[in-house]
Amino acid sequence: MSAVAQIPWSNRVVCLGRKSTVIPARPSQPQQCKLCPSDLQMLCCDYIQKGLLYHMPFADQHFVSLVELLKKSLSEALVWFYPLAGRLLTSSDGVVYIDCNDSGVDLIEASAPDVGIQEIMEAEVGPVVRQLFALDGAINLNGHFLPLLVVQVTKLRDGISIGFTVNHAVVDGTSLWHFINSWADLCRGAATISHPPLHSRCFDIKGSRIALNLPKTQTVEKFSPPALSEKIFHFSKETIWRLKDRANRKNPKAPIIISSFQALSAHIWQAITRARGLPPNEPTTFKLAVNCRPRLDPPLPYSYFGNAIQIVSTTVTAGELLACDISSAAGLLQRIIWPHRDGNIRAELQKYKQRPTVVKLDRTIRDNSVMMGSSPRFPMYDNDFGWGRPVGVRSGWANKFDGKMSAYPEREGGGGVDVEICLMPAFMAAMETDPQFLFP
Repeated sequence: MSAVAQIPWSNRVVCLGRKSTVIPARPSQPQQCKLCPSDLQMLCCDYIQKGLLYHMPFADQHFVSLVELLKKSLSEALVWFYPLAGRLLTSSDGVVYIDCNDSGVDLIEASAPDVGIQEIMEAEVGPVVRQLFALDGAINLNGHFLPLLVVQVTKLRDGISIGFTVNHAVVDGTSLWHFINSWADLCRGAATISHPPLHSRCFDIKGSRIALNLPKTQTVEKFSPPALSEKIFHFSKETIWRLKDRANRKNPKAPIIISSFQALSAHIWQAITRARGLPPNEPTTFKLAVNCRPRLDPPLPYSYFGNAIQIVSTTVTAGELLACDISSAAGLLQRIIWPHRDGNIRAELQKYKQRPTVVKLDRTIRDNSVMMGSSPRFPMYDNDFGWGRPVGVRSGWANKFDGKMSAYPEREGGGGVDVEICLMPAFMAAMETDPQFLFP
């Protein structure tokens, strides 16, 4: 066994180096972008933390030039995505904006010579992964004085990690990956980007001007979850097809079929509920962030830059959920997802306008809940900065709690899905030995 292999995870630290502030390559026109309801709700949640891993055996020799190339192309990308270079600003009457003032984003260089990509890619997520991201513990409200985007480029033993920490009141997952894809194209030598972002912040009710009673200090009490076990589970295309087939077999002539994602989500929800050993009369809730762009009439374009998501949920007792076959369990999810279209979306916007609030994880996470985030449709593996496609995707500690799940596409693009699941250690141990979960 090599000396590197003998180093325990707990001793493998990421050493931080130089920090650079990157501003748009050309000055932005000073303006203030008003935050919309979906943006405002995120102010007391964590920043988003997503990262890409690249195999690069000679990263040590080329790291300096690689970082300079990233900085130069990031500066060009910020010309298009200029809100990310700004800061949050709250007016005297409580209206929150993005002040597009070109304050810049941070790019941090780091090194972890004892850590290899294979260790990071293990199914059980190790503590060093958390160190691949900046602003650990920051909430979106801190964007009044912290950068809205911080990128940490970490040199590993056999490659690099690029960790993106971005303010969730400024972007959702769709917008984040739109930005990363565009930056990668520019870094690879593209003269321009394929899909210029739409900065209208029009996911709102016409004429609304929403004021919030926000904390006056920079320190806000933050949700701190207990110790969690975090693991990645791979579901092959064949397994997902099998779940979808079983979910639709009960009613093959139904006008709306149950989707692969609904069937997979129901399968995991039932497994987590079994692992928790809930009493039959105990309620359990499934939550899902829905991308509203294609569901509006007329639809918002993919390039809409900001948050255009709403949370839908359903609650049943544990006994009811576990008595269901997968068709009925997936049907519970279908009944909250399919109808969430233009009328329902606008009704939620109107409701928010009448009673604006911000989401705090400790107040919105119900006991025994599960929540699915991210999406296997996000183009995570399409980010070639000039040294090939990423070999892996990982996330930081932000917005994690017992029952939080994130879905990623498999790297090969064959229809499989990787699901990151966070659970209390005892629940994770029970689920890992559940034959119904492992062999559906």
